[in-house]
Amino acid sequence: MSDQAQVTRLLHSAQSGNPQALNEALRHMYAALHGIAKAQLNREQMERTLSATALVNEAYLKVFGSSEPPQWANRHHLLGVAARAMREVLVDSARRRKAAKRPQEAGRMQLLEITAELSDNVDYAVLAECLDLLAALDPRQANIVAMRFFMGMTGEQIAAALDISTSTVQREWRVARAWLQRELER
Repeated sequence: MSDQAQVTRLLHSAQSGNPQALNEALRHMYAALHGIAKAQLNREQMERTLSATALVNEAYLKVFGSSEPPQWANRHHLLGVAARAMREVLVDSARRRKAAKRPQEAGRMQLLEITAELSDNVDYAVLAECLDLLAALDPRQANIVAMRFFMGMTGEQIAAALDISTSTVQREWRVARAWLQRELER
C-alpha cells in the first residue's frame, strides 16, 4: 500500500473514532507538513519569529483545536487545510507584530487635548521659545507643529506641503507633541 493510500486509510479510521489512527497519519505526514512550513517561511519577507516546527505545531492547534474532529477526503485534502492554517498563523503573527509597534490607546493623546492645554495654560512667549528649541533639534517637527497648531492644517495638508507621507507627519507630530508637553511642564 502506498504512503498516500495508507495515510488516507488512517484518516478515515480516525474519523470513525480511532485516535491512534490520526496520530499515525500525522506521523507519516510530518515531513511533508514540515516541508510546507519551511516553504511558507522562506516566502515571508518579514522578520521570522516562528520556526518551521513551531509553525507546524501552531497549524496543528488551529486545525485540530476544535472539539469536533475535521472531515478529511484524503492526504492531499489534509495538506491543503494544513497549508491554509499555516498561512493564517503567519498572518496572525504579522498582525500581532505590527500591532505591537503601534502606540497603545493609553499612550495616545488626542489633538484636542494638547491644543486645549496649550491654548489655555501656556504663555505664547514660552511656547515660541520651546518651538525655537525644537527647531534646533528637529526643524521638520517644528514646522509640523507650527503648521498644525498655528495654521490649523490637517495631517494631509502638512504632508503635501512638506512632501512627506501622512504617516510620517502623524509620527513626527506625536513625538513633537510629547516633547513640547514635557518642555512646557518644566
